[in-house]
Amino acid sequence: MKAEARNLYSPHREVVNKPSRNQFPQSQKRKSIRYHRLILAVLYVSLFVVSVVYLFSQNQIVSAKQNELHNLQKQQTKLTKAESGLTRQIKLLNDPDFIANYARDEYMFSKKGETIIIVPKSKEDLQSKN
Repeated sequence: MKAEARNLYSPHREVVNKPSRNQFPQSQKRKSIRYHRLILAVLYVSLFVVSVVYLFSQNQIVSAKQNELHNLQKQQTKLTKAESGLTRQIKLLNDPDFIANYARDEYMFSKKGETIIIVPKSKEDLQSKN
C-alpha cells in the first residue's frame, strides 16, 4: 500500500488521462483553425459591407444637402435682386413728383384742364379691343 501511495503522490508520476496539446489529432487542429479563420473572414466581410452601406448613405445625404444649398443660393440671389428693386421703389415713392407722375400713368389721373386720351401702342392692342 505504501508503494501505491507513493506512486499516486510522487512528483514523477505518469499522467495517463490528461492529453497534452500535441496529443490531439492533426485533423481536429486543422478543423478548429479553419473554423476560427471562417469566423474572422465572416466578421471582416460583414464589417466591410456595413461600412460601405454607411458611406453610401452618407454620400447620398451629402449630395442632397449640396443640391438644397445650391437651390437656396439661387433663391437668395433672386430675393436680393427683389429687395434692391423694392428699396429703389421705396426711395422713389418718397418723392412727391414721382407719386404724381405714377398716379397719372397708372390710374389715369389728370391735372385741372387736362384731357386724357388713350392711344393704343400697336396693332395688336387694337385687334384685341375689337
